[in-house]
Amino acid sequence: MKGQTTSYEPRSVKRRRRTNAELAALDDIIYEVCATEAPITLRGVYYRAVSRDAIEKTEAGYRVIMRQLLKLRRAGTVPYHWVTDGTRLMRKPSSWSNVDVMLRNAASSYRRALWEDQDTEIIVLSEKDAISGVIYPVTSEWDVELGITRGYSSETFVHSIAETVQDNTNYGKRTVLYNLGDHDPEGIDAWRDFETKVRGFVPGANLECERLAVTAQQIEDWNLPLRPTKRTSSRAAGFKGGSVEVDAVPTPLLREAVEKAITKHIDQAALSITLAVEESERDMLTRIAGDGS
Repeated sequence: MKGQTTSYEPRSVKRRRRTNAELAALDDIIYEVCATEAPITLRGVYYRAVSRDAIEKTEAGYRVIMRQLLKLRRAGTVPYHWVTDGTRLMRKPSSWSNVDVMLRNAASSYRRALWEDQDTEIIVLSEKDAISGVIYPVTSEWDVELGITRGYSSETFVHSIAETVQDNTNYGKRTVLYNLGDHDPEGIDAWRDFETKVRGFVPGANLECERLAVTAQQIEDWNLPLRPTKRTSSRAAGFKGGSVEVDAVPTPLLREAVEKAITKHIDQAALSITLAVEESERDMLTRIAGDGS
């Protein structure tokens, strides 16, 4: 009314509780995503749900996915091994109950170094620990080293990579470093910083560096969900395009990109020889294990 002053007092916004039917539908989507893309990270499940408009892209939405996924895992609906957490690491040296068990294990798990007779060595470097569990099935299959940079890498870690690059160069081999990281000012600049430091340690080395994901083209081609760019960052001034976390890339697409990048460097003739020798040596180990001597 004219002449009336309205006082607006701050008040809390009450969120509508999801119905049991809505939560059941969300559980179905979570299960389908996990079954299709396993192993997958919790954040990956969240982004797939966002892409399907099943959950809002907010911290509250993320917490809903976290709670529902935990419930499904504890109920036995979603197997625990379908979800990966590369941020937690446990280490223990290999050991066996006796020499016969060691020999049988060696025979069954023996692999000849795949890249020994190749002219290139590949190293995949992930910005995030969590993504390592997603792509490890691929890097493991192709005997490729997988490292975690965690944003801006320490001088020690960069130097260790540089030493590998130099050793390969000394043996007449090329090294290719592939990066998986967020498409945002910090993620892109961290990779630039990493490459600059490696090249500074080994000037003239036979080295190639490539950002494998996330790229601006992938954001467009794969219709990846954006998140707000932190414009307060000192590195945001020259940044173009939207910000996208690497977790937002569908797992099959990320694994396919990694596998294609690796396999394009493989000399198939040399690989065939390596696999033939591996089979022969495994047979020999099997015979030794069977003899117990």
